[in-house]
Amino acid sequence: MDALLLDLDETLYPRGNGVLQRTDRRIAAWVAARLGVSEEEANRLRFELWQSHGTTLRGLVERYGIEPGDYLEVVYRTDLSDLLQPDPALRALLGRLPGRKAVFTNAPRAHARQVLELLDVHDAFEDLIAIEDLDLVPKPAPEAYARALARVGVEAARCAFVDDSLANARAAARAGLRAVWLAPSGTRAEAGVGTEGIAVIESLAELEPLLGAGLPRA
Repeated sequence: MDALLLDLDETLYPRGNGVLQRTDRRIAAWVAARLGVSEEEANRLRFELWQSHGTTLRGLVERYGIEPGDYLEVVYRTDLSDLLQPDPALRALLGRLPGRKAVFTNAPRAHARQVLELLDVHDAFEDLIAIEDLDLVPKPAPEAYARALARVGVEAARCAFVDDSLANARAAARAGLRAVWLAPSGTRAEAGVGTEGIAVIESLAELEPLLGAGLPRA
């Protein structure tokens, strides 16, 4: 592999550790204040727009004409140091993995930078591809993968992609990347349907031997 694209949230750190849960609450609060709806309705809208548009932000922009600047500034202006700490094992693993490494996330750049700095892996990546770099068009849209490949300057078949979202891994495989799904613990045996051409792991530690053995082709 010439390049490795890694998702950020709940890929570089464990699922359910509170980062996304806090972000979701802040998104719902922003939506409630901006659209003048109840917190319950805001949370419903947050989830609906995320499902239909890939990110809540893109849904707000396309459906409500929201300018992204204020949303990005307010929602992600939060200290995550109580939830994330340096991860020496992750840092060592990234140092051993081959190829040009880049974070590829639907999150904004400021959030991604904070996460990477708190994990102490900010200098383990050659690049960071955030939602601003994707013109707000998120994974799993085909355009997102095309932009990411152009950014790292490699052909799809020479690029591995790792994400905790099966939908994103499937889209990467359709785009010709060597896709890896970071599945929830204990689900590997149930993962067969719909994962043809996608490698399945339950821990990033499995990446090193997997890349050494060779990834399946889409």
